[in-house]
Amino acid sequence: MSVFIKLVENRPPKEYAELTAADVSYEDVTEGESPATYEYDLLPSGALRILRATKGEAAVVESIYAPGLWFRVQGQWRGSTE
Repeated sequence: MSVFIKLVENRPPKEYAELTAADVSYEDVTEGESPATYEYDLLPSGALRILRATKGEAAVVESIYAPGLWFRVQGQWRGSTE
């Protein structure tokens, strides 16, 4: 399953009346020699961490979003061990 994130968009104050959000998607790689899936977890600070997991290898951090930058996420939850 892929991970989909809704981000809070930074805008000048005069544009606050037009509420919009940016979308970011991390699509799973199913073809090729090294298929990978994207998962997410939350750090104690509220930061959203996107992980790339390849079969037989440890997951690696792909991206981190600050707590005030994102407001919704969908996808495979990994769970934080930290």
